[in-house]
Amino acid sequence: MTKILTEWRPDQMTAFGRKPMLLRHRLADHPLFSDAALERLIEATPRERFHVNTIAREETDPRKWREGDMSGLSGREVMAAVARGNIWVHLQRVHEAFETYDDFLGDLFADIERHVPGFRSYKRSMSVLISSPNMNVALHADVPGQSLWQVRGRKRVWVYPPRAPYLPQNKIENIVLGRAADTDLPYDPAYEAGAETFELLPGDWTTWPRNAPHRVRNADCVNVSFTTEHWTNELRDGYVVDYANALLRPLLGGRDLARATTGPDFWGKLALTAAHKGWRKLAGRTVAPLTIDFRVDPAAEMGFRDVAPYQVMK
Repeated sequence: MTKILTEWRPDQMTAFGRKPMLLRHRLADHPLFSDAALERLIEATPRERFHVNTIAREETDPRKWREGDMSGLSGREVMAAVARGNIWVHLQRVHEAFETYDDFLGDLFADIERHVPGFRSYKRSMSVLISSPNMNVALHADVPGQSLWQVRGRKRVWVYPPRAPYLPQNKIENIVLGRAADTDLPYDPAYEAGAETFELLPGDWTTWPRNAPHRVRNADCVNVSFTTEHWTNELRDGYVVDYANALLRPLLGGRDLARATTGPDFWGKLALTAAHKGWRKLAGRTVAPLTIDFRVDPAAEMGFRDVAPYQVMK
């Protein structure tokens, strides 16, 4: 039997991935997102596959995004800390933890591909987000194609055009190359005039063009949502160009380079990217350390307590 998980208007089917949009889904009561399932998922997610973050509720500088730890706590303790505090729990690649999430992810993308003409995706991934009332998620830009699916609670999402000044070309190049974090972006309150904004309720999901910067603010309620990431040939080609341009920029005086994904220049950049990635693989993966400066604590007023900073590899 064909599973219908998402709802579409005809104009959304043709604009998917081309512009920010708000759509509907039928997953708000799915058992994979019950409290019991989330508690089990928290406990099953290894240290290298989760982030715990906080930022002041009125802070707009993404560089103030802080990294914490929740190792050794039960899922119930973490959920209690989220409910009373100001933390954001990001469980990455949950489809690799349990087969049920992997099956769910396959069904979800099969449903999208049935609706969007010509859309074929691969290297799909899924992460679960559990976040506190009024939590402020820093401005950031993702590299793959991405969608945000609201399961519980209410939040507002601001999506900015993937171009300067919101996304300077050198910034996305550094993010693609791994020289910078996805939050290493400029922010100016004047940017709000160029943003598209959506309020997400249970049963809503939103998606946006490749690399579009975005930020999120929860309403006064616990939020449960999940993100999906995917690649297509078109997304891959854009990634190749940004990767190669990042390598070429220092050699060409720091100027912006063409981002075309066709023609001889593109094939040259494809060769350069492949060669550099091959060299990186032979040289061994370079992992940037994370600086941890707080620990989740369900007894603390904000759901966490500060600790002396230390670093972990992720």
